[in-house]
Amino acid sequence: APDHGGRDFLESFLAQTKAASDAQGRRLVDVLDLHWYSEAQGGGQRVVGGDNSDPVAQARMQAPRSLWDPTYVETSWVSQYLGNQPIRLLPSTQAKIAAHYPGTKLAFTEYYYGGGAHISGAVAQADVLGIFGREGVFAAALWPMASDIRFIDAAFRMFRNFDGAGANFGETSVSATTSNVAQVTVYASLDAANPGRVVLVVINKATTAKTASLALTHPVQLTLAEVYQLTSATPAPVRAADVTTTQANSFRVTLPPMSVSTLLLRP
Repeated sequence: APDHGGRDFLESFLAQTKAASDAQGRRLVDVLDLHWYSEAQGGGQRVVGGDNSDPVAQARMQAPRSLWDPTYVETSWVSQYLGNQPIRLLPSTQAKIAAHYPGTKLAFTEYYYGGGAHISGAVAQADVLGIFGREGVFAAALWPMASDIRFIDAAFRMFRNFDGAGANFGETSVSATTSNVAQVTVYASLDAANPGRVVLVVINKATTAKTASLALTHPVQLTLAEVYQLTSATPAPVRAADVTTTQANSFRVTLPPMSVSTLLLRP
């Protein structure tokens, strides 16, 4: 706009909407809705396209880090516009909400990372779902840019119905960290009605298998993990061998290359 004067659009929109809400004595906007189609590139190609070559696949699997990671700078015009700084889309947007219209929820009713028919698309999608849940996104809706998204669909099943009988990621996200987010990310959950049930989603972005050592702080002694894995072999969760504890609430699990593993831990 010719009168922008250096204003940030979202900050201006939120501030003016709050002013209008205050004037009317009621909230006029409940949810700020954004669309996010990743502009990240690998090998000169944008990740949302149909190219699944290794440079694109690697960039696609890393691209979700731009939603939150203060150490990650993707290759895109967005990061270049920011002065080659991390995008940190979620915390930066939530900071604008807190400053200009507190209490407004955040949604992404269109988003896409590509790779619908490739395991890299499943890895990216699973990572995005974990990030959205952990970071408090109110609602999100995938907007496919391709007709074949069978691996992306399978990524949803790793959180929803990973055993084919309705088993889901828990209702409460809990803190989970990993030593190397560039290669492996992890998301954890609990259920209020069943405190002994813990569900983890562990994502291996590397092109080689990884052995992960998992240590949980939990008042319940967990002894067994049912393992379901999504790999390049088939766009569906596959039951793998169960894993038992190596010591109190500690497990070791092998993560196949470029894979999503859902672990259902129980006493």
